[in-house]
Amino acid sequence: MAITKLLDAIHKGKTSGDHVLVLSIDIKGAFDNIQHSAISSYLDNSTCPANIVNIFKNLLQNRKVILNTCEGPAIRDQKQGCPQGSCSGPALWNLVANEILQENWPINASIQAFADDFVLVSHAQTRVQLESQINESIAKYSTWTSKNQLQIYAEKTNYLLISKLVRGPTIRWQGERIKRAHAIKYLGIYIDEKMN
Repeated sequence: MAITKLLDAIHKGKTSGDHVLVLSIDIKGAFDNIQHSAISSYLDNSTCPANIVNIFKNLLQNRKVILNTCEGPAIRDQKQGCPQGSCSGPALWNLVANEILQENWPINASIQAFADDFVLVSHAQTRVQLESQINESIAKYSTWTSKNQLQIYAEKTNYLLISKLVRGPTIRWQGERIKRAHAIKYLGIYIDEKMN
């Protein structure tokens, strides 16, 4: 379903005769770095029944990490992270991720995610328009990551340009240039510039 949705968004741009850009975003340790305070805030604002909210909040409260050292146990409060692969991890992550997925995006731009794998798709008639749209989308996404104390792994974030443009748009994320790739991997499937 997620691959089909991505391919449909790409084909929509190609059908209009536009240049299409697919930005594959990597969040540094998304499940490890999600803040418990953010999860609690989203739970408070959700429509979940109170008993479910209380179960999740109790799961997050008073968590400790104990590391046995040669000088004795070191105990720290655990204020972030939800186990990837656990039953509750994806539900907790989705509470936070849902906010960015529900945002209003620039015209001819869209976002989708499968767990912590996000892609932004944008299409426009000119390189300048495409660059403007994607940078506006990045600014919106960046506001969300900052609010939730998440970071983008710029070295693993890249974009695919499906176009006849020789020179692609210049895309920066907090000052770091995002690299153009000839193919991206999304959910184990490679998509290249020729849509092979």
